[in-house]
Amino acid sequence: MLTALSVRIPEQPSGVRRLAHRLRRDKVKITFRRARGVTLKHVTYISYSGQVRLEKTDSVIGMQRSRLLCADNLIFPHNSGYRRFSSRSFKQRLCTNTALAVLKALPPDAALRLGIADIYGGFPEFMLKALRCCGDVTVLTRGGEVYAEAQELALNELGASAVITSRPEDLRGCDLVVAPDSGCVLPDLGENTVVLAVEPPSLERSEQWYYSYKIQVPGGFDGIKPEELDGEYFCSALYTLGEQYELGSMVPERVEGSGRTRTIETLCASLDNRRQK
Repeated sequence: MLTALSVRIPEQPSGVRRLAHRLRRDKVKITFRRARGVTLKHVTYISYSGQVRLEKTDSVIGMQRSRLLCADNLIFPHNSGYRRFSSRSFKQRLCTNTALAVLKALPPDAALRLGIADIYGGFPEFMLKALRCCGDVTVLTRGGEVYAEAQELALNELGASAVITSRPEDLRGCDLVVAPDSGCVLPDLGENTVVLAVEPPSLERSEQWYYSYKIQVPGGFDGIKPEELDGEYFCSALYTLGEQYELGSMVPERVEGSGRTRTIETLCASLDNRRQK
């Protein structure tokens, strides 16, 4: 079961009624919603005082307090035991799914050069899938042993191989760089390079950097999603906590980052035009 916490602060009346409003007791409302085998307990805290007293929700939230679904502007006290659910697993799938969708949609003569920034060696399967669509792949990693095994498999099954390197500068010249994990510091790749990542860059970059993946919550699940939760975030909880692993095959409708918005089609058009210049 998933547990979501929403906070609602009713509009404050004016004049004499304002004091009476503030003296009203806060309320906790609980609803259960079900869809496709998933149950969501939705706890709504109605605050007349303008504060959130977590002791009022302790008994109804219980052990779920360490993985609560809630808006990102809801901040809990450090020692309260309450934590907002957070996981990158689903977003990493969206990142690599977007890249594969682009590779499959490009024309065969696009001659795209793909870079994969995978410092910790967690995505060799993505490299294998990419090699089925792209013949020029460079992987930046410290997980050489993991990728050596993937390389052998690629040679045996596909007759293809990638360049495996620990030098970040070897990604220069790539048209598309996929960074499905954090912790990788990329060199300046130039304004013509598209980067698909799971987090925004820490500093201003020249590349076209995309890190927000916009999806349509699948039918059924859209009816139980709390209004204030982003679709990507809610599906991440369904995927990670609700074990709805079929969502891992989703491809975003569009990607956003650094003030830009692209669909799969416009990403392909941009990459294809660049190679023709």
